[in-house]
Amino acid sequence: MGGSRGCPYNCTFCGAAVSANPDVTIRVRSPENFIGELDQLHDEYGVTAFRFVDDLFLGVGRVIDEQMQAFTRHRIGERYVWDATGRINVLNRLTDADLDRLVANGLREVALGIESGSDRILAAMDKRIDAEMTERVARRLVAHGIGVKGYFILGFPGETKEDLDATVQRIRNLWDISELNTGDIRASVFEFRPYPGTPVWQTLIDAGHTPDALLAYDDVDLTGDGADESMRQRDEFNFSVGIQFGEVPLQHIRSTLAMLTREQHEWNQGGQGAAA
Repeated sequence: MGGSRGCPYNCTFCGAAVSANPDVTIRVRSPENFIGELDQLHDEYGVTAFRFVDDLFLGVGRVIDEQMQAFTRHRIGERYVWDATGRINVLNRLTDADLDRLVANGLREVALGIESGSDRILAAMDKRIDAEMTERVARRLVAHGIGVKGYFILGFPGETKEDLDATVQRIRNLWDISELNTGDIRASVFEFRPYPGTPVWQTLIDAGHTPDALLAYDDVDLTGDGADESMRQRDEFNFSVGIQFGEVPLQHIRSTLAMLTREQHEWNQGGQGAAA
């Protein structure tokens, strides 16, 4: 389900960055409009669980308030459950009452672009968040029973071994938080890859990379690093241009990615892999 089109932020790696889409205005559907679609899908197909996949369904405070007022009027939480994308700095400003209202209206999980555990890399990405804020927001969400799916990027341009280690530690901190609360926290980890038109794309071109090299996507087989069963149904996400953009060798990036994915799989199975 899509509740809006466009994004007001300018994360340097993202194809939806506002500077990469100067001709795209942000368009938000009215709550009544997409609630009608929810009901239509339920009436025709019996659907009761939905996922809002627009860039930032929970990304603007006043829009969240308008949406939740409509959800309450239509008793959405009594009839459906739903997941959505969210913005960490916006969720950081919500009150406990706001979070309770989201839960009452059916929210079960938020997907967050956490991206890195290093404040230096987060600044380079123009994320407008820091690692401490990430943990604070995640802790509040799961304490209210809202699950968190965090997206992370390994191998961002300029990333050092210390930056990478900070991301690994941040992910494990989040797993520890989830263990003590009602909601779950899942980490979805990817190798950095450049996309045309994004702010970091031009930085890489200026550094001497060619467009052809930056577009030479190829499959990456992580099973040799021990990812095995944990990588099932994730093959479509494992592609790379094969260029080392930071200080950490690609092989170490990939072995770290496989390690974290395997540990997440073990957490999913109740094995608390991060402690292994």
